[in-house]
Parts: sequence; structure tokens; C-alpha cells
Amino acid sequence: MEKITYGLHDTPIGQVVVAQSCKGICWLGFMVGREDGAYKGDGFTRMTEFFPNSELVRDDAQTVAVVDDIMKAWDKDTLSDIQLDLRGTEFQREVWQALLQIPRGQVISYGDVANDIGRPKASRAVGSAVGENPVSLVVPCHRVVQSSGGLGNYGWGVELKEKILHLEGVGKL
Repeated sequence: MEKITYGLHDTPIGQVVVAQSCKGICWLGFMVGREDGAYKGDGFTRMTEFFPNSELVRDDAQTVAVVDDIMKAWDKDTLSDIQLDLRGTEFQREVWQALLQIPRGQVISYGDVANDIGRPKASRAVGSAVGENPVSLVVPCHRVVQSSGGLGNYGWGVELKEKILHLEGVGKL
């Protein structure tokens, strides 16, 4: 059974649960409940569902440095330098890699992502892949919005998406 180490930590954005395997960071979710807009549930519950066959071991002391590194990379727009262990289909990983190219302070549409990966008719599939991102913030799914300019969905709640984009310097959406 694979061992995954996780921890719960406070950040300027909110409390997160972060997990890492021996290959890299494999989960980052926000501890936001359904009552606060997280329509898929809180980060810890979703993590346990994402890794049903893994041994999850809490070790906040080990993961605190990971969260510090993530927050520094987020602040400096160097998220693509973070060692990741992305788990998903080939298409999902292709979408997530494209998201890593979106600079801090900018947003693009689902259609733009579809074009970027060479699949211009796959906007809906891109939207599904964005919604399944297991490493929120690091893979900046929050930077993808509707072509109409609307924020679209966010698994941790639209209010948190808006807060993150504001902290990144994105103007009024």
C-alpha cells in the first residue's frame, strides 16, 4: 500500500490540506465545507476519496515546509517549479500542464485552454479536467474562467476563487 503524507496548514488564503507521495505533491485542497460554497466537500474528505487505496499519514511537521514552498512559489509565480505527482488521465494531465503556463494575475477561458492543447472543440472536456485538478492553487485552475467573463465553478466555492484571483492582482471580473 502506498504511503502518502499529509498535513493541515493555515495560509493567507485559508486552511489547506496538502499531501505528498515519494514523487511529489499529489494533493492540495482547501478546508472549505459545503456550507461555505465547496460543492464537492472539504479538502480532507475529497483527499481521502481520491486516494482510497493509500495509507494516509498525517505529519504536519513534515508538510509545513512543503506549504511554505508552495506559498513562496505562488507569490513569485514559479508554481511550475514545484515537484508534482499528478494523477489523472492523459487528457487531464495535458490540461493541468497547460494551466501551469497561465501567469499569475491573468485568466483565460476554457476555450483558450482547449486551443492551447490543440483541441479547440474540447471546451467542456477541459472544464471537466479543470474541475478534477487534485493540486489546487499549484495547478492554477482558479485562473480559468468562462468566455463570457463569468467566474464559472470552483470546487472550493466561487467566493474563494474570487479571493485568490484578487490576491493575484486580477482586476474586477
